[in-house]
Amino acid sequence: MGKQRITLNIDNHPYSMNVNSEDEERFRKAAELINGRIITYKNALQGGNDYTYLSYAVIDLVQNFLHNESKADDSELMSELRIMSNDIDEFIQNSQAL
Repeated sequence: MGKQRITLNIDNHPYSMNVNSEDEERFRKAAELINGRIITYKNALQGGNDYTYLSYAVIDLVQNFLHNESKADDSELMSELRIMSNDIDEFIQNSQAL
């Protein structure tokens, strides 16, 4: 679990950073996603500048992250509710058996 120096290219700009070895793939995937979004916005918004495209890409990606985080929270809540419901059902069944 050592640190290593990697360089990510975001919109043809190199960014060097030290990351944990096990996190390298995630950082590289993040760079791919950012670059993909930048290309999408470059194609959709002609006449902008690099900062504009990067800003739109970041907004889009963070919005998606927050949306997925919210869905995950809902999923965890539903799981907890199912467990509680099962516990209540079990309690009722045991109470009726007495």
